[in-house]
Amino acid sequence: MTRTLPALALLLAATTLTRAADPPPALDLWPGAVPGEKGNVPEEKLTQPVPNGPIKSVTNVSKPTLTVYRPAKDKDTGAAVVIAPGGGYNVLAWEHEGTMVGEWLQSIGVTGVLVKYRVPRRPDQAKDAPPVGALQDAQRAVSLTRAKAKEWGIDPNRVGMLGFSAGGHLTAWAATNSDKRAYEPADEADKQSCRPDFAVLIYPGGLVNKQEKEKLAPEIRVAKDTPPCFFALAYNDNGPLDGSLKMMAALKQAGVSAELHVYSAGGHGFGMRPGDKPHQTWPKRCEEWLKAEGFLTAGGKPTAPKTGGGEEEDAASPVAPGAKVEKLAGGFKFTEGPAPDADGNVYFTDQPNDKILKWDTDGKLTTFMEPCGRSNGLCFDKAGFLWACADEQNQLWKIDVKTNEKTVVVKDHGGKLLNGPNDVWVAPNGAAYFTDPFYKRPYWKHGAQEQDARGVYHLSPEGKLSRADGDYKQPNGVIGSPDGKKLYVADIGANKTNVYDVADDGALKNRKTFCESGSDGMTIDDAGNVYLTRGKAVLVFAADGKKVATIDVPEGATNVCFGGKDGATLFITAGTSLYAVKTKVKGTARQ
Repeated sequence: MTRTLPALALLLAATTLTRAADPPPALDLWPGAVPGEKGNVPEEKLTQPVPNGPIKSVTNVSKPTLTVYRPAKDKDTGAAVVIAPGGGYNVLAWEHEGTMVGEWLQSIGVTGVLVKYRVPRRPDQAKDAPPVGALQDAQRAVSLTRAKAKEWGIDPNRVGMLGFSAGGHLTAWAATNSDKRAYEPADEADKQSCRPDFAVLIYPGGLVNKQEKEKLAPEIRVAKDTPPCFFALAYNDNGPLDGSLKMMAALKQAGVSAELHVYSAGGHGFGMRPGDKPHQTWPKRCEEWLKAEGFLTAGGKPTAPKTGGGEEEDAASPVAPGAKVEKLAGGFKFTEGPAPDADGNVYFTDQPNDKILKWDTDGKLTTFMEPCGRSNGLCFDKAGFLWACADEQNQLWKIDVKTNEKTVVVKDHGGKLLNGPNDVWVAPNGAAYFTDPFYKRPYWKHGAQEQDARGVYHLSPEGKLSRADGDYKQPNGVIGSPDGKKLYVADIGANKTNVYDVADDGALKNRKTFCESGSDGMTIDDAGNVYLTRGKAVLVFAADGKKVATIDVPEGATNVCFGGKDGATLFITAGTSLYAVKTKVKGTARQ
């Protein structure tokens, strides 16, 4: 390891020495008036660095801009990263946390988008809360970057954000608050999502609640739709260390992928400064993480689903020969819960927007229900009723799709609120099984978890509710076999999926580990293969628990079902979109 450090230092130094004399031109972030600006900010000021003196910084920013660092065409991966320098929301550390970052991203084939966001905090803004103008600028930067996708040659599904110190806080703030834009849309660009597809947090500050030190700051609202996160910081940087550990724990509980690097020394503010110390290797670790997560796909072009297991897996893959994963619709906040009706039309949810949508067999998209109780997982029963995990009030609904009339079938257990029904499957006999994890929602009016366990519930055909198994860390996806004799339940918190025998009375017996992988959503095909969603992929397992295929997806996959006129199309909800791929197999009823 020590032999590689000087080489990395030389690479970073070479990047610094070979910078173009003139930086790329900047473009205005806003098309007209900047939200909330009153024209009472002094002239923008740039401080030049001096030996052992101040860093190069910018302050008095009232006209935010973007500076775009485009990679060479032969290196371009199609990914883009919005860069947020630190500076305590007073200044922007413009060089070692800004321009040098753009140049590094450029060198690894990523378009760097350096945002000059508004600083300092305005006199009329609360001192005990982060300045909303910075969040407005960050959200606008992500949306505008996506709107420029064609012009800049980037993939709008691979737009991340990277920030240092206060910029790290801003990155976490933007990554956990994309469900509500902090300003009124300014133009067509704001029709694009403001959610980063991934977040890179380098010694992020301000993540801890100032009043309740054991909690995250109230604006850091980690949920299951928070994008994957990468952290790098030093052990002797106490504030960022405490906040990062708390956020990692929240990400783990929410089932969000994350990676944390803590270096024994380095302090605060090392940024992109070259050197041979361990903490100065973070750019390489970050590049490795971006590759492992699939954000640096060469050329940024869609590829055929890969099985990744040699000839044996290729032969076992359920994907039809020559078929590719295709994007059917996008621009949502967070898609989930796909379920087919008897005709093959697929219903799915956009939970942050409080909608259930319908993709019909002719390729037409319509809104089926709005509002929908913040529904998550869906499933049709034998009679054609749509069951919905209505998360807003921790309920389970049954919806008549002909009239849109809903019936609350479960509202509590033992007189206490459910944790938050997540996914549901209705058996051939009319019994229902649903998972009940705990993902604290910002729209809930209640506080702590009321149930004494997280698990899977059984609702008998007669309406009797019982907790079938409460021994789970974070239960999520659920699906049953076509004959109703097996039930598969994913524990995303324990990273495994269990399988049960279903007794005649609906009780779950003989629990076994089906595979060592958790899942957000699940389905099953007519050959008995079980499909799990994990990261940016759908994992396919044979009935014996052996993985037989991996189907890559451009965004983080959340749930999956079969649909279409012939039942031989796999529909995948992922991130902000709905995808599909043709298969050699067909789905089963009541997915």
